[in-house]
Amino acid sequence: MNFGMDYQGGDGGGFATSSNNMNDGAPSPSQGGGRTRRSYDEQTLIPVTIQMAMEAQLDASGGDGSLVLSDGRPVSMVKLVGAVRSVNEQSTNVLYNLEDGTGLMDVKQWVDDNDCTAVLDIRKETLRDNLYVKVIGQIKDYDGRKMIVANTVRPLTTGNELTHHFLEVAHSSEKSKRAGTIVAPSFSANNGVGFGSMAGGMIGEKSASTGSALTDAVLEFIRGQDDAGDETGVGVDTCVSAMPNYSPADIRNAVASLSEEGHIYSTISEHHFKIAN
Repeated sequence: MNFGMDYQGGDGGGFATSSNNMNDGAPSPSQGGGRTRRSYDEQTLIPVTIQMAMEAQLDASGGDGSLVLSDGRPVSMVKLVGAVRSVNEQSTNVLYNLEDGTGLMDVKQWVDDNDCTAVLDIRKETLRDNLYVKVIGQIKDYDGRKMIVANTVRPLTTGNELTHHFLEVAHSSEKSKRAGTIVAPSFSANNGVGFGSMAGGMIGEKSASTGSALTDAVLEFIRGQDDAGDETGVGVDTCVSAMPNYSPADIRNAVASLSEEGHIYSTISEHHFKIAN
């Protein structure tokens, strides 16, 4: 199947020209306060294909219902890109059936009456068959049937995003095989964080350093806005305004680095981000 061509053009399909909470039931507007955060090595956003998501299995050692990929990586949040084969909009959720050339999978996004206009506009753009979308969410297993409960679903704006995603999937898998784990930092009582060949790009526990004062500052700022209940994410321009001691170019590079390593993810546009938790 020529997946790269099958969904281009034709009755509104292909790529868009413009630029939620996850749980087993409907989302609540706020889940702040007393929720328990996972450690950052368990929160990393992993790029996957649908086949990888379908083959994920329950972690026998965890006992908490968590899943692991077939290569042994624990999985919390995932990112996938695919074409909408069908979409069913209901009063409480939107159910997409996605295909990425490796398989078919249902993606459910809960509808929140408190969503802002920007989120509603993005959702309306995705309600079309034969449209490429990027999904951020969690793999759920319902009696052996896998599906994605989505945090965000947004249209792709260029074919480069599709190519980039599959390159990310391959790179992430190879990096895991070489490192023996999804993240590089190691901790000891003597030296704190060891970064090896990936210095400056990874994060351990909440109190650990990324190896860059600027990246730490950007991450803490985005986390603070996330904890405050900002569902649309933090704009890069907001980060720039909040940190006048750093150059805009350096701040944008820090945001790009955090996004590439899976510690933050884009929301209503490629310039708004939330913590991957």
